[in-house]
Amino acid sequence: MRKFYIPIAIAATVALWGCKESGHNHSHENESVDNHSHVESHEHEHAHEHSHDHGHNHPHAVIEDDENVVVFTHKQSENANLKVRKIEYAPFANIIKCSGDVISSPSDAIYIVAPTSGVILFGNPFPVDGSYVNKGKTLFSISSSNLQDGDVAYRTKIAYNKAKKDYERALSLVDDKIISEKDFTEIKVEYENAKAAYEAINGNEEKGSSVIAPGDGYISQIMVNNGDYVTTGQTIAMISQNRSLLLRANIEHEDFTHLPEIESANFKLPMDDKLYKLSEMKGKVLSYGKYITHGENYIPVTFEFENKYNLIPGSYANIYILTKTEENSLAIPENAICEEEGLYYVYVALDCEHFRKTEIEIAENNGEAVKVVKGLSSGDLVVINGVHQLKAASRKSVIPEGHSHSH
Repeated sequence: MRKFYIPIAIAATVALWGCKESGHNHSHENESVDNHSHVESHEHEHAHEHSHDHGHNHPHAVIEDDENVVVFTHKQSENANLKVRKIEYAPFANIIKCSGDVISSPSDAIYIVAPTSGVILFGNPFPVDGSYVNKGKTLFSISSSNLQDGDVAYRTKIAYNKAKKDYERALSLVDDKIISEKDFTEIKVEYENAKAAYEAINGNEEKGSSVIAPGDGYISQIMVNNGDYVTTGQTIAMISQNRSLLLRANIEHEDFTHLPEIESANFKLPMDDKLYKLSEMKGKVLSYGKYITHGENYIPVTFEFENKYNLIPGSYANIYILTKTEENSLAIPENAICEEEGLYYVYVALDCEHFRKTEIEIAENNGEAVKVVKGLSSGDLVVINGVHQLKAASRKSVIPEGHSHSH
């Protein structure tokens, strides 16, 4: 089973620390702020009021002798919008990584059926999958004018017109007692049936039976082609109102025993990098396969969720299914990691201007964060924004202004 991990809660905040220059005393403060900044800002010159004892190892000199340490000034940090996060042990949920798709929910779908048999003709504008339609809009017409039995719409209209005339004449005759109440009732029933049949097919002599949209929504599927022969009651198309959708995941059969542990899921779509969380969209597990069909390699797991982001059905999805929780794990955002020749690195803040490039070992990406299995410790301050600028600075061997140690 391929298990990965996704954070349930991140206790650490983005860290702010000061760079007070009385003896280069760097104090760390765990405050909930977003910018890597100084509490106090001073020009860093060796002509400042305190003196250095050159008979002792200068801490900055020791740090800067480390080839893995990058020097990044306060001004550079501000320009790069550099941010760090203190990582700590926290609960993580086991996940199963798989693929699937976003589809329309049956509870949110409106099916359009053929009111009569005949040749279907697409309306103008031509209806296509994904197009929005309003209730009452004519989408198709069905013509039977060239069929052996004749045009159904035309015949229905003739029957309706005849029944209507008979009914209107019977209204005056029954008042004069010329026909009985029983005869009048039979004429009225025949008229109402003819009227219902005519209205059901929305008939006219030119285009045949009209097929209209029974509600507002997006055409999610058209089951016929222009010019096909359809029969009465055949499903022609489906309209989705997109208020709720289904996430259908296909997990590998070796994960069958973990199906009862499934709690929720997150997913990504190819068109953007956003991680969609079912927990934020009132998502729930709808169903999952109870057995493996012979010849099938995957087990379907279906979730239902509110479509608060106006997603379109039919999209492919990379899915991260959340199962049971594992305690005491370290994780960092995926954008904190850089890769070089198959190895993974992060930058750990030593103080406000020095960052050590640190090799780590990770579990696979879960879509939101990465579990670190080696290389970091609880309490480390990891750069989560500005990584690429630090990487570029390390290649240029940037030395901050005012910190030259040649005397």
